[in-house]
Amino acid sequence: MTTNMKSENPIINQILDAYKPMWSLGHAVSLMGWDFETYMPRKGTEERGVADSQLLLLHKELLLSKNFVDLVESAKKQKEGLDDVEKGIIRVLDRGITKQLKIPKELTEAESLERIRGNMVWRQAREKSDFKMYEPHLKNMIEIKKQIAEKIGYEKHPYDALLDQFEEDLTVDDLDEVFGVLTPHIQKILKKLIDSDSPFCKGSSNNSHLEKSKYDVQKVDELNREILKLLQYDMERFRMDVSTHPFTESLGLNDVRITTRYEGTDFKRSISSTIHEAGHALYHLQCDQSLSVTPVEGGSSLGLHESQSRFWENIVGRSRPFIQLIAPLIRKHVSFANQSTDEELYLYFNSVKPDYIRVDADEVTYNLHIAIRYEIEKMIFGGELSVSEIPQFWNDRMEQLLGVRPTQDSQGVLQDTHWSSGLFGYFPTYTLGNLISAIIASKMRKDLNSYEEDIRKGDFGPIKEWLRLKIHQHGSVYAPKVLLKNAFNIDGYDPNYFTTYIESKYLGS
Repeated sequence: MTTNMKSENPIINQILDAYKPMWSLGHAVSLMGWDFETYMPRKGTEERGVADSQLLLLHKELLLSKNFVDLVESAKKQKEGLDDVEKGIIRVLDRGITKQLKIPKELTEAESLERIRGNMVWRQAREKSDFKMYEPHLKNMIEIKKQIAEKIGYEKHPYDALLDQFEEDLTVDDLDEVFGVLTPHIQKILKKLIDSDSPFCKGSSNNSHLEKSKYDVQKVDELNREILKLLQYDMERFRMDVSTHPFTESLGLNDVRITTRYEGTDFKRSISSTIHEAGHALYHLQCDQSLSVTPVEGGSSLGLHESQSRFWENIVGRSRPFIQLIAPLIRKHVSFANQSTDEELYLYFNSVKPDYIRVDADEVTYNLHIAIRYEIEKMIFGGELSVSEIPQFWNDRMEQLLGVRPTQDSQGVLQDTHWSSGLFGYFPTYTLGNLISAIIASKMRKDLNSYEEDIRKGDFGPIKEWLRLKIHQHGSVYAPKVLLKNAFNIDGYDPNYFTTYIESKYLGS
């Protein structure tokens, strides 16, 4: 049951009442976004583009209406008398108003239309592996985003303006510090693994039948649904469908939808995608119900969101106790896996192999994929790289960091949907999510003595409750850096927890 928050402060109540139509427009746009990726006929694109852009413009008009802006300004003046939730509401709205005031209506509309058109062309270009076909749309989107960055403003680097849209107060300085430590460290770990002929690197060749055999899509769909049942998801507030690129869409705290993918081979990809998206969904499902239909429902930031999906997908989902737990289900639904031992399945889920595709990357190499995208985005918005130079830079950098070179655009620059959707500044949050997930695991193990045993038994109650109390219940009341400080006494995004986790798991050190 949705409960609407009531405050003792009359101005906050007026703000929440005035916010409901904006929330409702967001609800409709989310539903349309989910439909666009799942069931919408391809020829509906142009009409959907118009509807989407008009709803976003309506949302902007309501947000920037004089009465609403005045209410938020009045509440800001009362800051000392507000509680944390009320301060969070004002912080989130003030950030949105400040940004939207700076972005002209024409740019909002141009971005929305280019997102729909560009995304459809990107899909076709990826199918044909033809960057030239998509290049004019990418140029157009980058030009729009450069204008938006200039309008929003920044202190040091134009890219900071875009990073802050996905991760509050995140800067190029923060990320240079993170990747400056992380990238060389991961390269060293990868080299040690390959040089030592590790069972994790042999895993893919020893288990090639698990990777290459064709599975029955219906059976793996049943397997995914059994895993969600095992993880105790409330199917009255949650559903799973299928899309090319798995995603999570929250229409509210009681209607959260995920998708997964079925490619016909290498069934771990589908399982991992399902668990990953379910991790995102849990953040919304465990948010305090009193925050429903307010500006602070849902996650604090994309980095925090990714920490939840990566925690469940990797730290839980690829752990020995979890693989032992789901091994009987795998053998039941995947006929060619019924002779595999628990250890063989564990090595299959954790095989380390430098490859082209980010979404299929293992835990060790994943952040190297993000480093490439971060460098490209930083250089684009710093004026150091032109659109036509991106494929060459991408391929060169991939060869340097991962030792593999894409031979076609679909393996390289065209593999992700993000740029076609205008999501510049999004990719680094995946790495932040990995770093935070390792911080969470380290702290959780200290608090929950039976952590591994609980996973082995399939009792996820203590883990979910710990996450609810520390992170989920707060929604976006606190900015991400503040939440990390409050919950874990951590300043910023320390990469050392992650490198320690990877070294311990894969090198046994």
